[in-house]
Amino acid sequence: MIKNKRNPLSTLFVIGIMILGFISLKVYQKYSFNKEYESKYNGLVIKQEPGSRGFTDLYLSNKSCVHLTFYSNWDRKEVFVGDSISKDENSREIRVYKKDNNSGNYQYFKSVNMIID
Repeated sequence: MIKNKRNPLSTLFVIGIMILGFISLKVYQKYSFNKEYESKYNGLVIKQEPGSRGFTDLYLSNKSCVHLTFYSNWDRKEVFVGDSISKDENSREIRVYKKDNNSGNYQYFKSVNMIID
């Protein structure tokens, strides 16, 4: 009768790879979060498309792209095209301004805040 023996070294190797993958993912998320936190945006939204993992990407008139992956307090079906977006450097808040049809001026609509990890 042949016994099926598992090599404990291979099990340890698989566990090590899984731990390394998890740590790498966390480091990448922190890097991406910090990069977004340090970014500054100011412009009109000219295009809105689905981005990674079903989150929306906003393309601004100044060639910037805002990834809403990092933000909460927004509805996925909400349309931002034609709105003005503003985010200060080292800030967790994007301010959204809607155009008033009567005056033609942009009025504060709401804030979208970064997800705190």
